[in-house]
Amino acid sequence: MLSLETSTSLSVFEGLQIQQIWSAAKQLGFPSALWRLPHTSEIKLLISLREQITRCQPELEKLSPGFIVSTFHWKDNEDVLFLEGDIILTFSTDSQLKEVINTVGEEHTEVRRLVELAEKTGTEKPEVSSEGNSLVLTDPGNIDAKLRFQRTVELAVSAIRQNQFKKVVLSRTKDLQFSEDFQPAKAFCQLSKLYPHAFVSLVNLPELNEMWLGASPELLIGQNAQGIFKTMSLAGTQSALTASGELIPRYDIRWGEKEIEEHALVSRYIVECFKKIRLREYTETGPKTVLAGNLYHLRTDFEVDTASVNFPELGSVMLKLLHPTSAVCGVPKEPSLQFLLNIEGYDRSFYSGFVGPAQIGESTSLYVNLRTVRFKDGKATFFAGAGITEDSIPEEEWEETELKCDTLLKVIEKSL
Repeated sequence: MLSLETSTSLSVFEGLQIQQIWSAAKQLGFPSALWRLPHTSEIKLLISLREQITRCQPELEKLSPGFIVSTFHWKDNEDVLFLEGDIILTFSTDSQLKEVINTVGEEHTEVRRLVELAEKTGTEKPEVSSEGNSLVLTDPGNIDAKLRFQRTVELAVSAIRQNQFKKVVLSRTKDLQFSEDFQPAKAFCQLSKLYPHAFVSLVNLPELNEMWLGASPELLIGQNAQGIFKTMSLAGTQSALTASGELIPRYDIRWGEKEIEEHALVSRYIVECFKKIRLREYTETGPKTVLAGNLYHLRTDFEVDTASVNFPELGSVMLKLLHPTSAVCGVPKEPSLQFLLNIEGYDRSFYSGFVGPAQIGESTSLYVNLRTVRFKDGKATFFAGAGITEDSIPEEEWEETELKCDTLLKVIEKSL
């Protein structure tokens, strides 16, 4: 049983860099998470010293500080993965250590092992090299994958025209091989600098022998120390770059009927969830055009003052109602979800689930796990999806998923 002693000085971790501590925690098999919230200048590193990752119900207001990871197929009576915040370190974006919260004490055996290994990582020859190209597409042509995806789009459009549902979000994967030269913490820092508007995270799950790196623009549930609840609808996508790679000004973006309707469906879904719990006291702002990496999206923000409506558990309630949102599943939820289970052909795992810190500084921020890649057994699996409506064109939907994969792919190539 871990003690409740808490230290907030920099102490034994002072002078250590993010990559040193991350590498040591990974080598020791500690579940850990790195993240940076949108438009902030702090990076946090959470390390759990437990032998196993905790499984629990996401009753957010009852949790101790930690980090949540959930699958896409999570149901509201199932447990989620919860990385206990035994050690939480705060860094500036230039990797300088600012604060340490250590609930187990500096003399704890595992803390001493972690620090000693981190110090060695900084003084010995680097564990990895950056020479050579160590990321190779498993199937460069991937023509079969393209044809399969386009066929599923055709099936989805046909189902929509038969009134089975109004919208469905189809996804696909893209596999690449990577060598031990890959430096995950370096990729995280690179991603954080390039995408300040996104929730950037890197999670190590040693029990599953996998890591997940992502940059998500979509907040699922947020609730701060003052009790302000937030969520958003994010749907409708187009490239933010010209053919020559230049950024298109936001005021030059024009949205078509297909994207506007796709976004409206997601916004209406959130309003319907509020209606289910008879909540009328919310503000709705948008839609507006927002940049996310190499893409533009339509976004509408929703906000509730839970203190004024005396509803402190709103985050937990809305989490169960919202997930999976129509931005990653479809409308209506049940028939579109069943279609995905029948037709998509693979397990999404944590892709389009939700991830994020819970009760860190009395605030919770859970994001839909989008723009993400899984590292497992020498393979990097990229995940991407596209919202399908009656007006969808298979070739264009394929290109949208390619654009989303490229967001991460380019960063990872720079981290080798």
